[in-house]
Amino acid sequence: MERREHILRAAQELFARFGFRKTTMEDVAKAARIAKATLYYYFKSKENILQELIYKKGEELRRRLLSAIRNAEGPVEKLRAYGVTRFKYFRKLALYYSILTQEYYQYLPFIEKERRDFNAFEIETLEGILREGIDQGLFSISDPRLYAFLLLQAMKGLELPIATGEALKYDGRTLEVEEVLELLLGVVLHGITRR
Repeated sequence: MERREHILRAAQELFARFGFRKTTMEDVAKAARIAKATLYYYFKSKENILQELIYKKGEELRRRLLSAIRNAEGPVEKLRAYGVTRFKYFRKLALYYSILTQEYYQYLPFIEKERRDFNAFEIETLEGILREGIDQGLFSISDPRLYAFLLLQAMKGLELPIATGEALKYDGRTLEVEEVLELLLGVVLHGITRR
């Protein structure tokens, strides 16, 4: 298992530096300092390497998100923890993020499956938080699944700018991820109309 992980780390670095298309199995073998035949013993193709990387990164992100909401008190804090964890971790997972968002990868069936599965996971998780808020009398919404979908779309709209750091630059100052999320949650939870 250790050699397999070593190969995955080497491949991930190459994919991040040169891109998936330009990286060859020979490049991966050289970077991992193993014979090409050894590489093929563990992985049939670079698509198989990418598939395992995507699966592992997706599972890691799911675990982190669930841990963040498990450690938060109440639905509002869970939404905040979910958002902060999501944005911070997406910045660290540049490869996972770019693969899930770039059109080039759509021809790989496992990428499309990961996109669908992760989207379903996020909607179900956010819906669960919203239902908890309804049960506690904190949220007054009629369709928590629809609101989970809309909240997810708002977060997705910030993904690329936050992943690249652009959303954090505003009028000559840099906003922290927490500040951006706090403003978004303020609009979602309280609206912008005077009460």
